[in-house]
Amino acid sequence: MATDTRLAVLARSVQWELDEAAFELGGGRYTREQRHELADRLTALASELRADADVPLIIDAAD
Repeated sequence: MATDTRLAVLARSVQWELDEAAFELGGGRYTREQRHELADRLTALASELRADADVPLIIDAAD
């Protein structure tokens, strides 16, 4: 899988997890373990986004 495609898939996956977390946190149903797992996923995404710091990240939302 190309790097850009892999990043896009990872970002979308984390977005879905964040949506679910926001809903569950609001209802008091998100456990400490779930929070830690989500934090790890966010850290992994941040690392992936920083991996090619010399290459600009261009997001084209024109489509």
